[in-house]
Amino acid sequence: MEGNIIQTDTFDFEDRIEEGIALVYFYDHMDIQCRGFEYIMEEVASELGEDVRVLSVDIEQSPELAYRYDVQTVPYVLLFKNGTAVDGAEGANLPSVYCDMAESYM
Repeated sequence: MEGNIIQTDTFDFEDRIEEGIALVYFYDHMDIQCRGFEYIMEEVASELGEDVRVLSVDIEQSPELAYRYDVQTVPYVLLFKNGTAVDGAEGANLPSVYCDMAESYM
């Protein structure tokens, strides 16, 4: 990942979501749709700036996180506020969908 997106995994996931707002997208690096989705999330991260952390989790590298949050399809986005999942969206959407989701919890 590049830019404003923070790659995370089981090791540091809890630390990264415990305070403030974090938008986490789960993906599979082998899935073609997920490869294009990274650009959408880069746009989201740029628009939201420092107010929201945008994180990515590769479900192949961290299957236990996918299981814990019941990720059935990818891409899948979960919004966390102070460590608790409060909203989510399945599949690829326009950047405005994720920005609106995050802004509603700010």
